Amino acid sequence: MIKGIGIDILRVERVKEVFQRHRERFLQRVFSEEEMRYITKSSAKFFERMTSTFSAKEAVFKTLSMKRPIIFKEIEILRKPYPIVKLHGFTKQHAEKNEINQVLLSITHDGNLCIAIAIAI
Repeated sequence: MIKGIGIDILRVERVKEVFQRHRERFLQRVFSEEEMRYITKSSAKFFERMTSTFSAKEAVFKTLSMKRPIIFKEIEILRKPYPIVKLHGFTKQHAEKNEINQVLLSITHDGNLCIAIAIAI
């Protein structure tokens, strides 16, 4: 049974601007070590990978219908090689309380746009 759907679209340039203003602070606040390994694997795709991961976190958050601000590090997007969602902390507790067993995720890129859609089941 579907318990939530979330979608997010984000321009690569927007994330690039945020990164250029906040650098390490932004990276440390938003991405796990595993996510950073994926993002930094290709310098040519650095901002595209950062944007797609950020967009995926937003889409996942929307599926959960939480009544509090997002804590980005509590939503981890792993590539094995397809995207896998791993929840942590309060976000994981919220999902368990609402009987969300899994969040399916699809991510796509086209030019300057990254789109992610998530379905909580």
